[in-house]
Amino acid sequence: MLKNAKTPLIIVGKGIAYADAEQEMRAFAEKTNIPFLATPMGKGIIDDKSPLAAGSARSYILQNADVIFLAGARLNWILHFGLPPRFKGCQDYPT
Repeated sequence: MLKNAKTPLIIVGKGIAYADAEQEMRAFAEKTNIPFLATPMGKGIIDDKSPLAAGSARSYILQNADVIFLAGARLNWILHFGLPPRFKGCQDYPT
C-alpha cells in the first residue's frame, strides 16, 4: 500500500522510543522519503527540522493522506481516533 500511495504519511509515537527503535524509524522515513508527524510523546524521534517533517501542515496532511503508517502510537483522542473530519476517512482498498 505504501508503495502505491500518492500521499502517504508516517505518524511516529512514543512506542518507537520505548522499543529503542529511533534509528530504524529515522532510516525508514529517510529511505522512503515519506513525510511524518510526531505525536506529542513521539517528538524528537525524527528531527522536527527534517525536510520530511509535516507538523506545520498537520491538518492538511492528515486530511489528504491516502495511506498512513502508524508506528508506536494508538488512534486515541490525541489522533482524533483516526476519524473524519481530521482524517480523510477509511475507504475500501483492494486486497
